[in-house]
Formats: sequence, structure tokens, C-alpha cells
Amino acid sequence: MKKYILVLATVILSSSSLLQAAADLSPTFSIRYEDFINTPVPSAAVGLKLTIDEDRYTGFEVNSDATDTRLLMGWKWGLIGIGSKDVQGDLYPHYTFGVSYEIIAGLASNFEYVMTPADAAGVDDKLRLTLSVSF
Repeated sequence: MKKYILVLATVILSSSSLLQAAADLSPTFSIRYEDFINTPVPSAAVGLKLTIDEDRYTGFEVNSDATDTRLLMGWKWGLIGIGSKDVQGDLYPHYTFGVSYEIIAGLASNFEYVMTPADAAGVDDKLRLTLSVSF
């Protein structure tokens, strides 16, 4: 009988730690203005955000037509993104860096500089404005 109680206690403790770890992983939804100075056309992006501690997080994000995919590394005040940009079937490296401001818990605005190498035809560097919600 003691063996079953020990196994049950181990299972409960293991599942509670897994549930606590899962609480740090949250889906995100973003409304982006890709080049908001020249062409302020909104688009959408979805992703996952893994909170490391109160100040740092990581995750990934992909836009609605799957042409912009990136990994994110962020702090309370800023973020860096490394990913790929699909331009008419050709993949190019894609880099972003910017500042972030959490308006309320789970709602943040981001202002980023987006860079794609010069050999990507028709893709210029731009400024991106984003409103992101974490659930």
C-alpha cells in the first residue's frame, strides 16, 4: 500500500511541475503594419512565446501568408528576430531588432527595424509597427 501512495505522490508532483512549465508557454496573435511609413497596410501573425523570467522571453512567429518566419529573443524593453523571408519562392535571411512596450499584461506594442540582405529583389529595409497579444 505504501508503494502505491509513493507512486501516486510522484505522479501528482510530476504533473504539477509540467503544468507549471506549460503556464510559461503562451500563444500570441499580432497585428502588423509592415512598412507603416510608406504603406500602412495591416497584416496578421501568430506564434508562441516562452517566458524565461520576468524580463526575458523567446519564441517564434509566422505571418498569415507564411512568407515571414522568425525566432524571437526578447527582453522587457526590446526584441531581436532571426528568420527567413520568402520572396517569390526564394528564401532570404531576415533580421529584426526593436523596442517593445508592454501596455498591460499580455498586450505589447513593438517598433522594429526589419533588414533583408540587398540581394533580395524588391525587398527593402523597413520599419514595422506591431500590436501583440499573448494569451
